Amino acid sequence: MPSTVYRGDLTEITFGHESGITIEHNAFGSVNFIAKSGARDKIKDTSVIKFTGGASGAPIVSAKIAFPRGMLVGSQLVFSGLDGSPWDVNDNYSESGRVYTIVAQSDIELTISPHLLTDHSDGDITSDSGALHILPFKTPSMDTSMTHAGHANDAAERVLTDQFVGLVGTVALPETVVDLKRYHVVGLGRDVAVQTPGRFINTGGSFECNIHNGRWFYYALGHEVAKLPLTAIAGKVEGTIAAGTATAIPLDGAIATVAAGDALFKSDGTYVGRLTAVSNSGADSTMRFEEGGTKVQLTTADTLAFSPSALCGPTSTSTSLETDGNISPGDSYFAYSGTAVSELGASDNEPPAAGDYVIIPEFNTTDVHTHRETASDGTWPAQGADSVISKAIKTEIRRIVAINNSKIWVDDPFNFHHDTDMDIYFCRFMADGSNGSPNLLTTTASSTAGTFGTLQNPVEKLIYSRTNLPSFAMEVSIRRNDTGLGAGTAATEVVDGSAGDSKQLTRVFRGCKVKDFSLKADTDAALKMTVNFDAALCYTDTGRLEDSEEGDRYDAHRLFEDTANTEVKRKESGIAKRTQKPFMFYNGTMRVKGTTLGQVVSFQLNGSTGVQQFYTITGANVADSKTDQVPFAGTRNPTISVAGKTEYDMEMEIIVDDPLFYHNMRRSIDNFDDTTTDTTDADMIRLSFVKQGGSGTKETIEILIDDYFITEAPLPIPEDKGPIRSMLKIMPKSIKVITIDPVFHS
Repeated sequence: MPSTVYRGDLTEITFGHESGITIEHNAFGSVNFIAKSGARDKIKDTSVIKFTGGASGAPIVSAKIAFPRGMLVGSQLVFSGLDGSPWDVNDNYSESGRVYTIVAQSDIELTISPHLLTDHSDGDITSDSGALHILPFKTPSMDTSMTHAGHANDAAERVLTDQFVGLVGTVALPETVVDLKRYHVVGLGRDVAVQTPGRFINTGGSFECNIHNGRWFYYALGHEVAKLPLTAIAGKVEGTIAAGTATAIPLDGAIATVAAGDALFKSDGTYVGRLTAVSNSGADSTMRFEEGGTKVQLTTADTLAFSPSALCGPTSTSTSLETDGNISPGDSYFAYSGTAVSELGASDNEPPAAGDYVIIPEFNTTDVHTHRETASDGTWPAQGADSVISKAIKTEIRRIVAINNSKIWVDDPFNFHHDTDMDIYFCRFMADGSNGSPNLLTTTASSTAGTFGTLQNPVEKLIYSRTNLPSFAMEVSIRRNDTGLGAGTAATEVVDGSAGDSKQLTRVFRGCKVKDFSLKADTDAALKMTVNFDAALCYTDTGRLEDSEEGDRYDAHRLFEDTANTEVKRKESGIAKRTQKPFMFYNGTMRVKGTTLGQVVSFQLNGSTGVQQFYTITGANVADSKTDQVPFAGTRNPTISVAGKTEYDMEMEIIVDDPLFYHNMRRSIDNFDDTTTDTTDADMIRLSFVKQGGSGTKETIEILIDDYFITEAPLPIPEDKGPIRSMLKIMPKSIKVITIDPVFHS
């Protein structure tokens, strides 16, 4: 007899980025967005937009949008570039500031509110310019491999919520709460006379995880820059070469490993350019570049490194891949020039595709802090965990969700501005360390003796707080048994009590943002992180409520059954083989003021993001239906979620062996030297955690606090006459995190 109750052991929880979608007129497959004839309703204050065209692998395929029905309800939309004929120019956000809310969504149509200013009462109004932008907040990253169908059982709808949450034992979900309004009325006695529902609230999400990588710091802090896996070049630069003036670099040694198509960097991670040729003559060598020369100035004795074309491409040296226009912070889409012919796989002719990653290597920097008053100007990754990091090279890596011959859509908006004509590259996870793919060695064979646990091709990332905070979507499915009702199964399987009926219920909590977090470790456990988050709204698969051929319309992710069931898929989901082991207290060290402390009993670091949700008046007159995936079109849910001021505090229990902390506290010492020109910070608190492994690079998390006050340093006399313990209270200005792991982007 199959189980007839929902079971916790059959619950699945995954998550993914949220990312906006841009649909340009006449882009991929000559797609058009159309104001539908006769669908402007001034009473309900709505208009309908439909699509035509589209190509496989793009956001629009054969006029159908690559999102589950109703998944975009509650998301917001703006227009740009409408030239006023035939569309009203005031529908442009830049002209009127009009922001539209999606209140209904089918396979091919979007119903938006308020209604368009463009008059489409008597005929379709087809776009002949401009673009439609669905904004990132509340919009899960699309999965272009999903399929629509008329009947729920035949559909396989999903979004890209395929990421491993972490080593989570329990989770509290931001369950929907109806804010019921109750009114007493004079003359109608003592009982409540009127009840009516008010706002929908989705708050109170929380989980505690034993940290196996540092990805949740990205959602708690907000900004990330990356350093690619690099291989050093033996020769040093000869002479001084100005940026953009030379197409060749002479070196004082021969080069055997670097080749045309490789991406060249300074050893500190600064991008230099794309190689087109390499020549060796005895002990000397010359590397040549595409037209335009090097991106940065090089001087005598500069050391260089490269990322191979097998990782970064393109292997065609005659074609330059570049951004075609600027990328602005918040963009999740950009145009590129050239032909993406990179051989990313084990064989030739494997161009980049959805699921691969795009890299924008940079030579420009961004400020990590806006308030720093110091003579030091340490730039990451040249300056590392011992340093005052004030700037960072703003290289970014993003997962591709759709690509064609001139456009790329990514899974997470970019954090930084990138200029037009910036070189772009691609990378792909492999089952092993070939083609530059990150890989954790797990063999003890004689050829790799002593390398067990060594991380090949590690990706180093700096994560810090500045202006924005990314949102994410969390997918949760519950079921009664493991046979399941999946996409494409027979409709008869939904009969209650049948052997195949799991009565699966799938929900996607959208518009999630971290509200606060705490990081702690003691001598009894792993490094633990507690994350509290709120959601804006909840999408629910209502395929079981349809009038005919009911079933599961949404194809829920079952992480280790079908989503991360291979070596490559595990890497893509953030749970590469053998990386699931957590960071433990016995592999951690703590340095304070340059001294490694051996008497730390425990610590806890708390952070608040200041996130607030806001409800706004939409005015949409929306009908209710039992099959609505988002009730009342999300009009009763928060419209925006805004990050506010950050606050951090830390507690650290130590066994006292030195009066230094007490003296610093009683004198209110500002533990940051803002006058030094040194690259190191003698006052820094540095929490370092590393996993066990061989002699090579290992998975690492470094937490840096370089500006703080000690506000309490009590010295209580213990009743048991044992060692004196002090619970230090520390108030940091900010924190930074450096991670080394096999994840391209958090």
